[in-house]
Amino acid sequence: MSYRTLFLLLLLAIISPPLQADDITPEHGKYTQSYQSDWSQLPTGDILTHNDVNQIPFIPIVGENHKANYTFTDLPTVHLSNLHFQVSWNQASSKYQTTLMHFENVDEVILDNISIMNMDSDYRAYHSILIEGADRVIIRNLYLAGTVHSYHLRVEGCAEVLIENVEIAGKQYSGSSFHRLGGGIWINNGNTGGGGIDNTGMSIDHPRLPGWQVIQNCYIHDNTEDDGAGRNQDGILFHAPGHGIVFNNTVENWLRPNADAAMDLGYRRVEPEYQSRILRVERNIVRNATYFKTPGTAPGPNLLYLVNNLMINTQIADYHGGGNDVHYLHNTFIYDPTKSPTHLTFRVTPITKTIARLWDFYGPTYMENNLFYRLDHGFDIIYISASLSQDKYLHFVPNHNVYAVPAVSTDFLTNSSYVPVISTLNDWQQETSYDMQSVVVSPSTVPFADYVNDNYQLTSNPWPTVTDTQTISFNGVLLQVTQDFNGNPSNQTPGAFTAP
Repeated sequence: MSYRTLFLLLLLAIISPPLQADDITPEHGKYTQSYQSDWSQLPTGDILTHNDVNQIPFIPIVGENHKANYTFTDLPTVHLSNLHFQVSWNQASSKYQTTLMHFENVDEVILDNISIMNMDSDYRAYHSILIEGADRVIIRNLYLAGTVHSYHLRVEGCAEVLIENVEIAGKQYSGSSFHRLGGGIWINNGNTGGGGIDNTGMSIDHPRLPGWQVIQNCYIHDNTEDDGAGRNQDGILFHAPGHGIVFNNTVENWLRPNADAAMDLGYRRVEPEYQSRILRVERNIVRNATYFKTPGTAPGPNLLYLVNNLMINTQIADYHGGGNDVHYLHNTFIYDPTKSPTHLTFRVTPITKTIARLWDFYGPTYMENNLFYRLDHGFDIIYISASLSQDKYLHFVPNHNVYAVPAVSTDFLTNSSYVPVISTLNDWQQETSYDMQSVVVSPSTVPFADYVNDNYQLTSNPWPTVTDTQTISFNGVLLQVTQDFNGNPSNQTPGAFTAP
């Protein structure tokens, strides 16, 4: 980067007015202005952040000719805005050579109103944006599209992070109905034993400890085709989160073998300074995604707190342990292949047959006050893999749930050979003493306001005595659920949508 370019960019950072947008409120239950707003008036991520691509003033560029202008090292502040590029590369994918924007040891990075569409179908771009080691990162109003070898947006070893109003979209290169993309957002605070410098899972010289970290109001979608390489890419990947929230995002059409999990959230650092963290995951929509993953074996205590989410056609893949609790409270799960695009139904159908898959699982996971809905026959509540102890399901602790499923053809526990181990709710209760206040009901008894048109609000609550407390306390922090997905006051209705 030339001295003239650096001077102009720093001048822009100095003279640009403060962004009139959200900021982090470092307190659980508050988080951001968006979180504290009226949810009845807050569009979901797919509505709020969806861009009209035809209105973006793209400039075609060759990446090699421009990346030096967007590489920054050892600076106090960089603020970039109002940049819109269609990028092509002449060389093969390389982490630092085919990443357009790279920030290393920049104390404050602010990115606003930036669009990057990668035009090569063969994953030549490595990342679109890579930020390594920063005290404060603010990213908003981005549109990122097309293929990347790794992740479009990678934020590694940074302290305070706010990512909002980012759309990451697949691109149709072949003219078919399928889209190529790559990974979405990766906040990487490390993975002990995962290589890198001192085996921290990071390869940067100036990592910061994670502070408050927020991903909100984002839309990540359409990873349904690739070149057969199997890159194991997630919509949102969060390694060793700090305190914070994943709020009001939509991830959809995220399917293997091309993609992996819509979200992969886990505590992966064992060092004491990475423990005692709480990540709240609330008011998100996951739709037509092979997995929702919760890994990590940090010693803790740490908590993933999943509240008021809408999960349509996805399955939980749980392989966490250590001192990390995963707690699902007031979520709605729908399993219905007809809710997928027609050309994806063949991939979606197999993932609508299981609630949770327990792999290298030690737990604990708690699941309370949730609503599970499936019309079709042939359904498993829990599947256990062949690894580890075959009684690992005892660390998966559900209660106060409504299972609106065909009772005759639903098994509560199935093993790696897909042989039923525990068939009925009564047998499950007798074996485990779990789900003692839960019920299995006919799907026809669930009073959705308009199921056909995806309105999962309940018009009444036929099960007023099933659910339990709306509040938990973890590590001295009181975590309340005061409202539902739509901003209505919470009551004893199971799922993410309260009945009047």
